Amino acid sequence: MPPWMPGGDSPRYLGESRRRLTPAERDLLTRWADAGGRAAGAPIAVGGARAGGPGRTLALAPAQPYLPRPGAGGLDDYRCFVLEPRLGHDVYVTGAVVRPQHAAIVHHVILFEAAGRNAAEARALNRASGGNGWTCFGGPGLSDAHPAGGAASSDRLGAPQWLGAWVPGHAENATPRGTGVLLHAGAAVVMQVHYNLIHPARPDRSRVLLRVVPAAGSHLTALGTMLVPAPVELPCPPGVHSRLCRRDAALALEAREYGREAAAIPFGLLYLCGGTPARSAGGVSSLTTACDRSFTRPVRIYGVAGHMHLRGVEIRLELDPGTPRARTLLDIPRWDFHWQDAYYLARPVDAGPGDTVRVTCRFDNSAGNQPVVNGRRLAPRYVLWGEGTTDEMCLGLLQVADR
Repeated sequence: MPPWMPGGDSPRYLGESRRRLTPAERDLLTRWADAGGRAAGAPIAVGGARAGGPGRTLALAPAQPYLPRPGAGGLDDYRCFVLEPRLGHDVYVTGAVVRPQHAAIVHHVILFEAAGRNAAEARALNRASGGNGWTCFGGPGLSDAHPAGGAASSDRLGAPQWLGAWVPGHAENATPRGTGVLLHAGAAVVMQVHYNLIHPARPDRSRVLLRVVPAAGSHLTALGTMLVPAPVELPCPPGVHSRLCRRDAALALEAREYGREAAAIPFGLLYLCGGTPARSAGGVSSLTTACDRSFTRPVRIYGVAGHMHLRGVEIRLELDPGTPRARTLLDIPRWDFHWQDAYYLARPVDAGPGDTVRVTCRFDNSAGNQPVVNGRRLAPRYVLWGEGTTDEMCLGLLQVADR
């Protein structure tokens, strides 16, 4: 059972009781361990991940396995695959279960809707590769995801609608009762898989199960994803002097490994967030960054999540910080990359124009906290927002509905 990561400052979430051991269960586990692993009473039945929401199940998978290949000497491969639900009518996705075939090399999976011209582009890209997908650093690489003037003001920063996601430790797969994510007739599903090749590459054919109900007559509330990123600018520890500690070298490395479009993201985040770099609260072992996003319409917040990589220490999502209306939406005080999840609020929260949401991340970029690759700790370097597991991110996610 995954550990419960939200701290005491977080609100109540749906399913929280299924993820916490009762005193009797903890006592039983203690007695079992003290007995050397021998039975010390009745088996423990604890709640696990829900397999999905109401409706029928669509089983989807790429046409063939794919062998990940890192680019430009890096460790990461982002690959997008077309999944075909072949829908003749609109449906709501009420649950999305991702089954990574090789979890040791799958960093994360995001499921995007590709409708209209996005669907045509996705199918064309897939045909051009013989049905083996396409490289997609920085997003699914479709029309809605290309940089544009209006992207910064959109909830999803220009990316298509998210249908679901998987990260290490993910356990909650169903949307709250009475809700779903709209998937249009004729649309494709683009499955973006981030392969991290700290471990050896293996042919992978990760699969997806979608629970869907017809949209017509369902009266479900439509959910959408709102992204709240913050800049990541982590300097080297004092006394460490190398080319890797220069910001321009870090940008050049990102451009070489992920492409110019992905390497432009650090500049876009500084612009979006008012040019705020990481602040030191205690040297490089406690660097913080934050960003505020304003709501442009009345919404109801149903779900929250946070995402960082291996140098992350803490992540918080707050509504209207510094005001009498301030409230915490999510606080994970001891971040662990291997135990990520999304959390649905027991009581959804309303927000609208005049309200802001803030994501705050704290990092440790000290020499002793560098990622270990193939048994060796990496040398300290200047770390930017980047696509690779050994880069960093500070990302808050909200699942919201119009009201």
